[in-house]
Amino acid sequence: MTHYILHIILQSIPYKGSLLRGLIPGQRAAIKGLYFVHFTVNLRCSQSNNIALHLNSHIKSGMLIRNSLLCQSWGPEERELQYFPFSAGNYFEMIILCQLPQFRIGVNGSHLLDYRHRVQDLSSIDQLEILGDVELQNVQLW
Repeated sequence: MTHYILHIILQSIPYKGSLLRGLIPGQRAAIKGLYFVHFTVNLRCSQSNNIALHLNSHIKSGMLIRNSLLCQSWGPEERELQYFPFSAGNYFEMIILCQLPQFRIGVNGSHLLDYRHRVQDLSSIDQLEILGDVELQNVQLW
């Protein structure tokens, strides 16, 4: 199996990265930076404009909203969290692990949530996008 590693230091926002062959189970994205007020992480399907995973974080509400955009329609939002892992001006490390039934998301070394796949063709998920009020220090895809 061939592994692709993309390693970036101090990226500007908005950030867009490509997964050359789409996602496969076992692949990960690591996002490291300073969190300020809000940020969004999207795993997108470039051919269809679908968003397989949309993570939208807001410090004021203490929420990390998860959703998918399929055929130009948003699905039901997922909002429940055990805890909100971000605080203004602080460093964070987020890991998104692709597994067969779901994405597993951890922040600062602790498991935070699971999000079941709504896009079944994982290989169609070929872009990582990061937007918002965050200073990216490092992004890795492997």
